[in-house]
Amino acid sequence: MSIKDIFEIKKLPSVFFLVIAVVGAFLFYGGKYVLIKADPKTPIGFYTYIAWLISCGLLVTNIIKFIITQIRRFFLTRKYRKEYKETLRNLDPYEVSVIREFFLQRRHALEFPYDNPVIAGLLSKEVIFITSSLGPNNFIVKGGNTTFTMNKYMRNQIEPNEYFGLNKLNQQQIEESRPYFLKGSWNF
Repeated sequence: MSIKDIFEIKKLPSVFFLVIAVVGAFLFYGGKYVLIKADPKTPIGFYTYIAWLISCGLLVTNIIKFIITQIRRFFLTRKYRKEYKETLRNLDPYEVSVIREFFLQRRHALEFPYDNPVIAGLLSKEVIFITSSLGPNNFIVKGGNTTFTMNKYMRNQIEPNEYFGLNKLNQQQIEESRPYFLKGSWNF
């Protein structure tokens, strides 16, 4: 058992410590505003005072732990955003054309051939994932195709007109640059 286990917020609820800290502050330091004043010199007051001090310490520890977690989360989010942008910047034109389909069709899940090298590359870069109701490691193959979804964090990093240049392309240019396995599969 480590010190970290003692102060685990799941085991010792912070709200409980907050209530004890507030009530104890009024009991011991409330002055004339409190009906019942606790005296740390009596046996009951002494044990109450010890419980109050421990609760205050645990509350402060949980607050510090929360702040540290939020700071760590902030920096990790910045790091992942930078990595996502770098990954999106380094995609080849074929991979970009597959990603563009999610935005052109305005869908979150699309069917692609699972054995295509472009799809395999996007899977290995964690840009797209296999979507399945059976879990991430199991999928149903329907005629060589399966359903994929785009990484939601990377999707948030993309501004379609800026990233794909959609406002500069006409319908024919877009159709010509679509992946060969999707040509003619829909009209936009």
